[in-house]
Amino acid sequence: MSDPLTPEGLPEQPPLHQPGGDAEQAGEIVELVIGEYNTRLVAARREPGRYAPEVVAGWRTARDRAVNDLERLETAGEDETVQIALAYAARLKELKAT
Repeated sequence: MSDPLTPEGLPEQPPLHQPGGDAEQAGEIVELVIGEYNTRLVAARREPGRYAPEVVAGWRTARDRAVNDLERLETAGEDETVQIALAYAARLKELKAT
């Protein structure tokens, strides 16, 4: 018999507050942000002069910070993990809009 709260046929997702679930979800969000910055940096390399140097430097700095935050998730507590996830979810939304 299946769990009535779990629709059949959908992949199981760990609950947000299950041990490991927060860090996994936060990590996925941070990785998406890193990917967005990498895409922009590649575009800037392919078309030199299209983007202002300070803009490209900002992307590089933000990408490096995201990589550091991804590593930080390995030892972060629950509150810090949630803060990282929320910050990067907002950043991802902003990056997708521009």
